[in-house]
Amino acid sequence: MSVSNMTDAEIVFDPTAVEGIDQSTVEQVEQSFPVIQWNGGNQKMKKAGGMDYAGGFFIPEDAVDADVLLANRWEKTTYSHGEKETVGFWRRELAISVIAMRKRWEVTVEGSRFPTPFPWSAYEQAKAYGRPSGRTHALILVKGMEELGPFVLTLKGTAAMAFEGGRNNPSVITSFAQTVIRKADMESSAAAHKAGKPTGQRWPIRCFWLPIGAARDAKGEPVFTQVGQGANTINLVLPVALGLPEKAEGVQLGRFYVGADLLRKTNELFNEAQASGWLDAWKSFNNNAGVNVANNVEAAAGNGNGNGVTPAAT
Repeated sequence: MSVSNMTDAEIVFDPTAVEGIDQSTVEQVEQSFPVIQWNGGNQKMKKAGGMDYAGGFFIPEDAVDADVLLANRWEKTTYSHGEKETVGFWRRELAISVIAMRKRWEVTVEGSRFPTPFPWSAYEQAKAYGRPSGRTHALILVKGMEELGPFVLTLKGTAAMAFEGGRNNPSVITSFAQTVIRKADMESSAAAHKAGKPTGQRWPIRCFWLPIGAARDAKGEPVFTQVGQGANTINLVLPVALGLPEKAEGVQLGRFYVGADLLRKTNELFNEAQASGWLDAWKSFNNNAGVNVANNVEAAAGNGNGNGVTPAAT
């Protein structure tokens, strides 16, 4: 049967017929994005070097054209997770525009292939089910690859905490906010005051390039942090903000500002993430008391959808 034969026969469309459809049965199709994973490195892999030792960012080879990645100084490598290996590309540092973020709790139960997700507000429920670990997704643009559109950066556990942090936890985002964003807010308030306009307008972090990479010392050697408790400890390289001055007064905003064109683009992308449901997709899960796993479509390392979770990412 040809395509024309399948679609030639016309039937009058009734737009009011939707009123008889159970809305809970309507498919929820979320936006999909290529996934960049955080890798925490391994102290025992010093001889091998590269991502296996120093940690950093990993993207699977089927997510983006290899020539584009190589032109942007990504190096070909493999990501070992369990008994599997994923071929892809690695970079130790990036400059990113963070469009939006979402986070959730995950509980991995012995014998289960995927972790069970819980909303961030449901920590007690997650704790009752098992040992919760945080997962953060950041919708980002990567400097030098802006024309490819957004990626999803996925981080888990301590790496996620090091990225986003909180009131009492210094992090990549808080360091950036206390320096670059604070300086931008200060200058905009000063300009508004001078022009006789209301002050206090604030800048979102998406409007500035955030330099981020694997922690390293002054000699460039990876810095490992011990995470975990008791016998269940591991040494990982965590993400850190790179090249930021100690105080906001030392920031040169021209080094970080995305520019007028990308400013409009980042605002559009945030609105799209909000309107499409990507931003709020993790505020509820149909777990059925932790039995039915929702949104775990990212089963293999970086399958490119940006919707679920990669068990191997640390």
